[in-house]
Amino acid sequence: MVPGPSGTTTNAISGANSSSYTTLALTATTSYWVQVSDSNGSAASNTAVVLIAGKRAVQALIFSLTTQPPPASFITSVLQNISGVSVGLPWNQIESSNAGGTGSGGYDFTAFDASLQPYLQTGRKVNLIVWPATEGGNNDPNNSGSTPAYIFNAAYAASLGATPQDMSVCPSYTGDSTNPFYSLTQNPNGQPNGGLWNVNSSVTNAGDLSGLPVSYELPFMTGYQNLIQAVIAHYNGNTTTPIGYIRFGFSQGGENSQECNQYWPQASQALFPGCTISDFKSGYLCYVQAMTDFVHSQNPSMTILADMHAVGPPGSVDYGYADSEAAYAEAVQFGFGTNGLQQSDITNFANNQPCDSDWCNLFTPAGSFSYNPTLSLQTLQWTDPTDSDPSNPTGSLTTLEPFAKDHGANNLELYLVDLGLAFDSANYSSYQHASATINPGSYSSSYVSAIQDFLTH
Repeated sequence: MVPGPSGTTTNAISGANSSSYTTLALTATTSYWVQVSDSNGSAASNTAVVLIAGKRAVQALIFSLTTQPPPASFITSVLQNISGVSVGLPWNQIESSNAGGTGSGGYDFTAFDASLQPYLQTGRKVNLIVWPATEGGNNDPNNSGSTPAYIFNAAYAASLGATPQDMSVCPSYTGDSTNPFYSLTQNPNGQPNGGLWNVNSSVTNAGDLSGLPVSYELPFMTGYQNLIQAVIAHYNGNTTTPIGYIRFGFSQGGENSQECNQYWPQASQALFPGCTISDFKSGYLCYVQAMTDFVHSQNPSMTILADMHAVGPPGSVDYGYADSEAAYAEAVQFGFGTNGLQQSDITNFANNQPCDSDWCNLFTPAGSFSYNPTLSLQTLQWTDPTDSDPSNPTGSLTTLEPFAKDHGANNLELYLVDLGLAFDSANYSSYQHASATINPGSYSSSYVSAIQDFLTH
């Protein structure tokens, strides 16, 4: 018998070669596997996890308190039954541009903090998802974007000794179809479809902020580091607005991986002295390392979750990327988070394949950590309580919950509609993504049981 995930051959337990083995007293979740050999060769077992359950938590996802707030009955009917809320914090909701749009206009947390008070007053946790850019959409800050306008200004870039901020567009992007790079057969970098451009260059799309900022470029990185510094300084030791954990998205939403990476210009490692990554994604992984180190250097008093994602061209999955991100997070004792929990994770794990973003490979051997990290999962999207809708790959919470729990997750971020189904079924139809074909009374009790099971067992 060998401690750790299947295939790890170090630290084999001396004498553990019979049909059973009794462990020493365990104080942390630990994984084991067995290798069996005979004259025909050897075979490795799946990983077995001895789960030492710590305190688990369930958070309600509130992506926007301004444009998509929960129904009024959420606080009285739902919040008392869960651990708290995880709230989106768009960058430009806190930081404005100056009058000329050439630099920062400063930070103002007043309105955002006020919006959190009704949730804090219930005694529940409030957590933040710091949102630097709008995924797959228009990043014009005057048109529902998240990034302050000055980040794209040529004068601001020049003040840093940099060129203006680049933007990228994916082939599946459904935003500004009038942009000249929206559907070119080949973009200026030679990649098919999609597009990349400099928004302040002389081309005809100058000033068009559709798409996603290339976040490792100096204008974005510098401005966003300044925001991170301001956010941590504001909430460190803040007794009026105490924060449980923060997910800093390094590109968009709460994510630490680039969207449509095949359309991003390659970044030189020279931008990040001391970076040890050498693979083809070196530029972005070096950026993640630098940003992770920067967050850590701010001495946050709250928990920080590093959100891992698999990346790669369409049709491929690079789980090694998520593993590299996790190594950086573990080095500074951050928590781990990822979204994408869905039915296919269960199938993949049964077939010895990684779960989405490799989370089951990272969470399952949780006993190998030298500390007790938060291991957080967000469902792919709202769930399907019928577990039979082919258009919804997430599946039912009653199926997902025991699998997530048994493989190390100790925090779940759930969509509001799923919590409404469980604890506010009388007002189910008022929740975003509520299905007109579902009778909430048929599923409410099973969802309550799944959530309570995660919290208490």
